[in-house]
Amino acid sequence: MTVLQKLSPPKVKGVVKTTTTRSSSSSPCKMSGSSGYYEDDITLEEDDAIVSMPESTLIECFGNLAVTKRPAHLRPPAAFCLPFVSMSNDVMSGHALKHITLTSVFDALHPYVGMPYLNRVDLSTAMNAHWMRNCLEVEQSDLFHRFALEMQVHLTACFGCRVVLDIYGSTRNGFGTRFCDVDMSLSFVPSPPQWATSSDRVMRAVAKALVDFPKVVDERYVNAKVPIVRFRSSDMDMEADISYKNDLALHNTQLLQQYCKWDPERLPTLGVWVKAWAKRSGIGEASKGSLSSYAWIVMLIHYLQQVEPIPVLPCLQEMNHQKSENVYVQGYNVYYWKFVDATRSRRCRASVVDLFVGFLDYYATYFDYSSNVIQMVSKRLEYKPDRWYKYPMCIADPFETDHNLAQGVDQPMFEYIRSCMEHSKKVFTDRRLRAEFLSGYGFDVDEYDSRHRNEMTMETAAQFGEFLFHKCIMVKQAPTRQFRDRSMSQSTSTSNTSSASSSG
Repeated sequence: MTVLQKLSPPKVKGVVKTTTTRSSSSSPCKMSGSSGYYEDDITLEEDDAIVSMPESTLIECFGNLAVTKRPAHLRPPAAFCLPFVSMSNDVMSGHALKHITLTSVFDALHPYVGMPYLNRVDLSTAMNAHWMRNCLEVEQSDLFHRFALEMQVHLTACFGCRVVLDIYGSTRNGFGTRFCDVDMSLSFVPSPPQWATSSDRVMRAVAKALVDFPKVVDERYVNAKVPIVRFRSSDMDMEADISYKNDLALHNTQLLQQYCKWDPERLPTLGVWVKAWAKRSGIGEASKGSLSSYAWIVMLIHYLQQVEPIPVLPCLQEMNHQKSENVYVQGYNVYYWKFVDATRSRRCRASVVDLFVGFLDYYATYFDYSSNVIQMVSKRLEYKPDRWYKYPMCIADPFETDHNLAQGVDQPMFEYIRSCMEHSKKVFTDRRLRAEFLSGYGFDVDEYDSRHRNEMTMETAAQFGEFLFHKCIMVKQAPTRQFRDRSMSQSTSTSNTSSASSSG
C-alpha cells in the first residue's frame, strides 16, 4: 500500500525517485489529484516525481485517528466529512505526507473530496449569502417581542388575571428567517383561573378576546392535537400561533439556541439553508406528509454530532452532571449543558458546503433507517423501539423522546426524501456547476475569474444560491397526501353564537 505525493525539491536522502501515473487500484487509501480544500493543493500529473511511503508508516498514521480505534460496527458513516492529517517532510527518513483526507472507511476518493477549489469557495459563499439575506434581523425580532407584550397586556385585561406570552420556535432558536411564523406559548401567572380547565377552552377564549385587539386580523381557532389560535398582524408582515402551556417547546427552543452558540458561524447558516432546500424540494412541510423544519434541524444536529474523528457539535444532554441537576417538565428530563466552548467546534475545519454535502450523503446512503433512530440526545446509536418499526423513518424529539417527528412520513414519501437528497448531492458535487451558472448568466468564466480575483460578489453569490435551489428540484413530483382540515374560524363561531343568543 502506497501513498503518492508530489515531491518537493530539494531531494531528500533515502527517497527513491520514480515516474508513474495515478493508481487505479482498490487500495483502502489513495490520494488522487487535488483534495479541493485549499487553493494550493497539489495535483499529480503523469510525469511528476513522487515518493513512496512505507505501509507501516501509513498504518501508524491511521492508528493515531480515534476512529480507527473503534470496532468496525461502531464507526459512524458520517466520518467521511473531513479532517486532514497534515505531516511535514521527515528529513531523517525522507518520508513525505501532506493533506491526505481520511474517512471512516478510508475512502479518500469520495466524489466531493475532489471538488475544484473555486466550486467549493463559491458554493460556501452562496450559502452564506442566502443566510445573510434571509436571517432574522435583531430589529425584526424586537418588533415581534413588542407585539407579544402588547397582546399580553390586552389578554390580561380581558381575562382579569396576569397572562404571559413566551415566544418559541424559529424566531428564538437561531434558525429564524424574515418570513418565519411567530409561535407563542400562553400561561397564567401565578396560576390559571378556575375556568381554564383545558387547552381547548383556553384557546377558544383567546380567539374571542383577539377579535377586539386592533392589531390582529384573520384570527381563527384550530382544533388540532395541540389546540392553537392562528392570526395575522395588521401592521406588519407576520403570521403567528398561540398555544397553551407549551413548556416543552420553550425548552426545545433554548436547547437549539445553545447549540447555535457552540458553532455560531456554521450552524445557523446550515440550518437556514437546509430548511430552505427542503421546502424548495417539496419535503419540508409536515402538513403535506413530509418533515417539519424542526425535524430537519434535529437531523442536521445529529449528523454534526456524528462527524468523526472530530465532531462539530457535542451532545449537550449527554454531558456529565449530577442527578440533582435534572429538571423535569411534564415527566420529561429537559436538562442540557449550559456552558459553551466555541473553540471545540472549530477543530473541525470543514466548510458549510462540505458539511451540507456530507449531510446529504449520510442520510441518502449510509444511515440505517430500518434499525436506527435519528436523535441528538446521545452519540451512540439508538435502535428503534418495537412500536416504531411500522414507520419507515424515525426522528426522536430531544426531550419528548417517545415522540417520532417523522410519524407522518409514509413509504412513498420516505423514498422520495432519500431520492431528493441523492439528487441534491449529485448537483453539489458536479464539477461543471459553477461554469454552467456563470455561462447561463452571460459571463465568460476565465474573464470573470480574472476580474473578480476568483471570488464571487455577494450579489452574484445570492443568484448562485437561487440557481442551486432550482437545480435541486426534482422533475418527479412529491407524493401527495390528503389531510383533513380541522381548523375553524372563531369569528364565524362568534357571530353564530351572537345570532343564536339574539334569536333566543
